[in-house]
Amino acid sequence: MPSSLKQLTDEPIELTWNSFRVCRDVSPPPPDRVVYSRQPDHCIIFHIANADHLERRLEGGKWMRSPSYPGGLTFVPAQHAPEWLWDREVELLEIYLPPSHLEQVAIESFEKPPQQIELIDRFATRDPFLEQLALAFIAELNSGTLFNKLYVESLQNVLAVHLLRQHCTITVRNPNTPQDLPQAKLQRVIDYIQSHLEQEIELADLAKVASMSPHHFGKRFKQTTGMPPHRYVMKCRIEQARKLLSNPQLAIAEVGQQLGFYDQSHFTHTFRKHTMLTPRQYRDRL
Repeated sequence: MPSSLKQLTDEPIELTWNSFRVCRDVSPPPPDRVVYSRQPDHCIIFHIANADHLERRLEGGKWMRSPSYPGGLTFVPAQHAPEWLWDREVELLEIYLPPSHLEQVAIESFEKPPQQIELIDRFATRDPFLEQLALAFIAELNSGTLFNKLYVESLQNVLAVHLLRQHCTITVRNPNTPQDLPQAKLQRVIDYIQSHLEQEIELADLAKVASMSPHHFGKRFKQTTGMPPHRYVMKCRIEQARKLLSNPQLAIAEVGQQLGFYDQSHFTHTFRKHTMLTPRQYRDRL
């Protein structure tokens, strides 16, 4: 399976989607400086909880030292071996993003070929926009259900675009204001969504129907409908759930199954989140 969400008693919470990975973990202080091996992916580290004193250097370079507080961010560019020291237990979110994804988004979003796209080394810095993205990933990890792939794909693309604009060694121009989707393409996408509500719909699927790149499709779909694709798909699922629940011959578990929810618990949790009622409560009010 290309995606998963797991939490074990002695392991961190981890979300994986193809080669993209997000991990939330609590790290006790080491007895001495710790050297980590080179990673093929860029790593964005978000400080969730507990203040400490942080020291780090890359590839045997100069040591960097700073107090570290919740909300702080540190980047480790791909293929760099970091050496760390911290003095208190800290809770961290680590986001691993393949360089190939940055290159792909650079081409799709900015029409710029990938020429030496490198993540800038940032240490104990602040970025309010990245903080909000990190909190969105944390909320998805804490949801207690299998994650929404369409939503995670959208967050991943937003992350890549922001890194390209603010934290990479290339200069990218701001894209033009996104245009609306042509009506014919929009209708094809809506028809596809309505006919595949029982399946897990991915951003790439919708972009293919519209004959566009995933990133351009996501921007233009939101421009046209007023909401990102993952929200629109969920809106359609909830609307269809309301219709199906009006049929007393259908069991609630069957309604959830017909709409692609993993189990009745997942259906109940999601339906209540969007309507403030459980499916049973909604049906009883009809």
